[in-house]
Amino acid sequence: MKIRLVCVGKLAGPFKALAEDYLGRLGRLADLEVVELKDAEAPDGGARLAKEAERIRAAAAPLSDCVLWDERGEEMDSIAFAKWLEKLEGASRKRLTLVIGSSHGVDPALKAEIPRSLALSRMTLTHEWARVMVLEQLYRACCIRRKIPYHH
Repeated sequence: MKIRLVCVGKLAGPFKALAEDYLGRLGRLADLEVVELKDAEAPDGGARLAKEAERIRAAAAPLSDCVLWDERGEEMDSIAFAKWLEKLEGASRKRLTLVIGSSHGVDPALKAEIPRSLALSRMTLTHEWARVMVLEQLYRACCIRRKIPYHH
């Protein structure tokens, strides 16, 4: 199954280094593509989120294959996440798109269009931390599924 991670905003410094580390590790274990979208510029927050939503829709289509990372989403532990990914593959799912919004969040209309949301934490995380954590959890899930000693 191809996993596409659609993110709004760039990474820099230590976040970029951590993300690159996990991307390198995942390169051997998963078919993963990261799509980085530019933050929108607009005079107000609502217009900014609406512009970003259009970019996300274009990059993540079809939305029926999407999962949004959101603090109000469903919580799973790492083992459940690994099993969920395995179940998707077992159902011959061709693609899964994971979406991380910008530092301003995600347009409410777009949230309503994405069929499922998962939470990394009930706490609000920066989009940089969220991206690194999603990559780490994808790597952990791959290790759990392949019995590679990483998850204890």
